[in-house]
Amino acid sequence: MSRSSNVYDVAEAAGVSTATVSRFFRAPEKLSEAARKAVGEAVRRLDYIPSGSARALAERQTGAIGLYSFSGHEPDELVMPARVRGDRGAGPIPGPGVVARVRDDPMSPRLFPLFADEVLHGVELECTLRGLPLVVGWQHGSDAGLALEEVSRRVDGVVVLPSTISPDELGRLMRTRAVVLLGRSASPEALADAITVDNEGGMAAMAEHLVVDHGVTDFWYAGPEDGAEHEARRRGWDSALSRLGAPPSGPAIVETGSREAARVEISGRLEESSPPRAIVCASDQTALGVMEALREAGFAVPDDVIVTGFDGIDAGRFVSPALTTVRQPMGALGRISVQLLSERIADPALPARGVELPVELVLRGSCGCGPV
Repeated sequence: MSRSSNVYDVAEAAGVSTATVSRFFRAPEKLSEAARKAVGEAVRRLDYIPSGSARALAERQTGAIGLYSFSGHEPDELVMPARVRGDRGAGPIPGPGVVARVRDDPMSPRLFPLFADEVLHGVELECTLRGLPLVVGWQHGSDAGLALEEVSRRVDGVVVLPSTISPDELGRLMRTRAVVLLGRSASPEALADAITVDNEGGMAAMAEHLVVDHGVTDFWYAGPEDGAEHEARRRGWDSALSRLGAPPSGPAIVETGSREAARVEISGRLEESSPPRAIVCASDQTALGVMEALREAGFAVPDDVIVTGFDGIDAGRFVSPALTTVRQPMGALGRISVQLLSERIADPALPARGVELPVELVLRGSCGCGPV
């Protein structure tokens, strides 16, 4: 066996978790006969000799951790401008000493950090304080494949953001690396730690504010409804409306979190029907697109339509009117993820842990509770 081989190599060879390998040596009677046989064969084949401590059992190969995130980029960001590419017909690229004049887009969320950016900042900060190298990978579209493999083989553990990999890919990853699931609640069968925020409570608080304080009963719901965090937000919204005696808001009118997709979808709907009194969005990026579409169609926020978001990205503070939202502690999510992952790497036999952080309802001008 190579000197660099460790508990993760045994876990991968046996097709089990690192916790199962640890129990094989500490409490084999707690394992099934099939698990004991699989681990035993892997140990013999690799000539694996465990050390006496949990830290040595989980001795790191690289000293680095990974972050695997979804891409927070808008579709138009993924296309390089023609002038930069130097495409034929786009005009010459300005030479030295030539300063181009452009009109900026004051609504662009890329002027400000988005959810994934804020989480990454928290991860980077905690890694800096702990002296840990960080490897970052991004999902592009629905393809997790190579990027995830490249990240995982260079690190001892990975923080995984919501909806970036399939259940099968996640299962394989958890058998070979320490994992913290960000944006998900812990489950008894999980082989990883999980950290999330009070998505359900945050959206319920938004519903109560709009129904009770503003008397609104006519809503559109905009944004994703799939994935653990978005399911919780929709669940909190629906249950709160039912409890408050308000009519249900129906299926989501926008199914993605993209600002541009929301703008296009809402623009089309406004050509067919009048908007409701309020459009509640599952993310701030969606809300920014909704506000842009309303403005283009001649509707005023909040006088004609109230718009709310969820996340608390900086862009929502500076748009006009400022966005009422549910703010989640994005930086803290990143930092605590690294803390949990470091502990999991040091002791793979730790029981799976779940952390839920609180959120805040931030009242601003887009619902009429602040300067417009």
